[in-house]
Amino acid sequence: MIRLIQNEWMKISYRIGTWIMVGLLVIGMIATLIFTITTNEDQASSDWKAELQMMNKENKKELKETEASYYKRNLEKKIAINDYRIKHDLPPADQFSENAWSYVKTNANLLQLVGVFVIIIASTIVSAEYKHGTIKLLLIRPPSRLKILISKYMTVQLYSLLLVVVLFILSVILGAIFFGVNSDYVHLVYQNGEVIERSQFMNMIFYYLAHCAMFVVLGTLAFAISTVFRSEAMSIAISVLAYVAGATITGILMFFFDWAKYLLFANDPSQYFMDEVPFIEGMSLGFSLTVLVIYWAIFLAIALLVFQKREVKTGS
Repeated sequence: MIRLIQNEWMKISYRIGTWIMVGLLVIGMIATLIFTITTNEDQASSDWKAELQMMNKENKKELKETEASYYKRNLEKKIAINDYRIKHDLPPADQFSENAWSYVKTNANLLQLVGVFVIIIASTIVSAEYKHGTIKLLLIRPPSRLKILISKYMTVQLYSLLLVVVLFILSVILGAIFFGVNSDYVHLVYQNGEVIERSQFMNMIFYYLAHCAMFVVLGTLAFAISTVFRSEAMSIAISVLAYVAGATITGILMFFFDWAKYLLFANDPSQYFMDEVPFIEGMSLGFSLTVLVIYWAIFLAIALLVFQKREVKTGS
């Protein structure tokens, strides 16, 4: 299996597009670095506690007036965190200048670009074999179809991990060089009605890992579509459209139906590391990870079954 994965890795490493994607990611980081340097201003206030107290006064007033569960839970979270900062003398993020961890958080937006790159690789790694007529040469070798397909799938996930690691490590390095590492700011998390302190480093690790979980499922979806339809164009188009429009459509459905919490894009784990609470009450990180595992198993099972049973034909 390891040798098969090595062969698949060599195949994608020989593609110019593979390294163009890495280059685009680096360019994106440089662009955010330039933007951050040119717009970085010191906005610290000497009376931040008074500002938080005023914010809480408004939030508590709004809490009494609103009936929507989502907004009430959001306000309760903001009030609890602000009170904790005031009580324990922990200034909010806007009281500190730009630092390595805030730059890493800014570059987390580039994870959306990583998602597109993962979809492209997953959509082409199988269909390209059919397109170029190399699938039959691949299948006459001793390894079983199952091992061949799994090696391709593992290669997709390793490439996904590579992109995320490159983004995170380079962001930390660039942020440390240009902005320094600020260890004074304490990130606060609101869980089960309690406020918990968490370091900036661990918060970013969890946030990036949460995106990795989503990329595993998205890559598997694109991989399954590629295996079923054997067409690069179709698999890329369907997967990217689902990736771009899926979250928006799911967000609309969640306004009206509680069952929307079982949809794929309603369970992005990264939402639990954002400032907002989950839209539907009762959702948790454990719940979302369970739903994602179910989707992952379904997509992978479809790909394996189709590849095992279908008669091999080359061409698109």
